[in-house]
Amino acid sequence: MNTARARPLVSIVTPVLNRASTVGLALASVSAQTYPNIEHIVVDGGSTDGTVEILEGFVSPFDFRWVSEADRGMYEAINKGFRLARGQMLAYINSDDLYLPWSVEVAVSRLST
Repeated sequence: MNTARARPLVSIVTPVLNRASTVGLALASVSAQTYPNIEHIVVDGGSTDGTVEILEGFVSPFDFRWVSEADRGMYEAINKGFRLARGQMLAYINSDDLYLPWSVEVAVSRLST
């Protein structure tokens, strides 16, 4: 049995706008998660500072998708990402924040009890 399929899919949304200096670390912190069943959706508000180029070149062990289009700010971007999400559990991480490698594993464990 594939353990990734037996565990709930966690959808993580990252809203971003012009954060080329920090978004790579946030993306890497999601990619380093020990929890195996994650989709990561980045919603970019139309960055012009190199953020899109970072997204274009990013490789993740998880399902990684992104969109770049004008929006009305962080909360609209998060909601847009949640509408695209397929997961049973939803989370978001800002483009200048980091998850510890076990963050999702612990959250799913606590929420599943």
